[in-house]
Amino acid sequence: MACRGISRRDFLKAMAAASALTIGSGAAGCVEMVSSAGDTIGNWVGPVPGVERSARIALKDCMGAKPGERVLIVTDSLRKDLGMPLYDAALQLGCDASYLEMKLHTRSGEEPPGEVALAMQDTDVAILATRYSLTHTEATRNACANGARIGSMPIQSEDSELVRRVFSTGGITANLPRMKKMMRNLVEQLESISEIRVTTEQGTDITFELHKGFWMCDTGTVTAGGGLTNLPGGEVLTVPVDASGVAVIDGSFGDYGLLKSPLELTIENGYCTGAQGDRADDLNELFAKIGPDARNVAELGIGMNPKAQLCGIILEDEKAIGTIHIALGDNANIGGNVHVPIHFDGIVTSPHIEAEGKTIDLSDYQ
Repeated sequence: MACRGISRRDFLKAMAAASALTIGSGAAGCVEMVSSAGDTIGNWVGPVPGVERSARIALKDCMGAKPGERVLIVTDSLRKDLGMPLYDAALQLGCDASYLEMKLHTRSGEEPPGEVALAMQDTDVAILATRYSLTHTEATRNACANGARIGSMPIQSEDSELVRRVFSTGGITANLPRMKKMMRNLVEQLESISEIRVTTEQGTDITFELHKGFWMCDTGTVTAGGGLTNLPGGEVLTVPVDASGVAVIDGSFGDYGLLKSPLELTIENGYCTGAQGDRADDLNELFAKIGPDARNVAELGIGMNPKAQLCGIILEDEKAIGTIHIALGDNANIGGNVHVPIHFDGIVTSPHIEAEGKTIDLSDYQ
């Protein structure tokens, strides 16, 4: 995106005026917030030491933000409790920081406003601290293609105290070098595997056919242009060739947080053909609305972050050691070929993993 004849700051102001976005842009010590509603603080409670520390980790250690780099914080009216500290951290690092606040979306995978999508292409670093995930969107794909480093931080919870506590002490604070080493060790064990079977005492029994060598490490760090990571990172994942069996989701699921009771998914030939239990009606409604590709088994992931704990925040839960997750829907941003506006992860706890007859003990990789 070119901004000929207009400064970046004036361009962002023009976008805000056109779309009722809240914006901010400036250098440390010179911050201006503009809002059509006049509400510039919302649920942001001001500086919180643990949150400030984690925001700096996210910018400096995870995203590699440097003084003078353009950093864009995209947030919404709920997640400004993290968006504002991230913006402040970017300013304190000496970055050319900008802040865009959107209206709340209704589910993960929805495209952001066009103005936000354009701004994401015109930055070095973007952190997407929103209620619903922007990871699996064309906006993020286009921003990466344009060389931006993207950190996705979708957190659905309305409990700001929980969010601040998890952000201050959870997965973002992990020992990154050690975690990366454990992830590489696990991938070395899995890269020659073409089939994995997962079972649990809750009733999961599902077999995945895999591409040999097609495993990725989401380490939570991005230093090269065009890279994409979750914040926090800490999972080893792959895009299955095929999958069949039963997956019993007994942790968090998609945008819904912790389930009240298990959700049983029937999987046949790589697609979810049936759902029973908690949130099954909501899921079937999404299937009907979005179409058959929403049923695609998009991902198999293994949690590898020793600081992440099950708390009802799917971004954190899917990284917890002792869990795997199975995603439905879009996988175009992780090496697949299904483009659809939904990507719902389901957490399976205490899995027994067999890789072509060999048991994979996740406790060996902590």
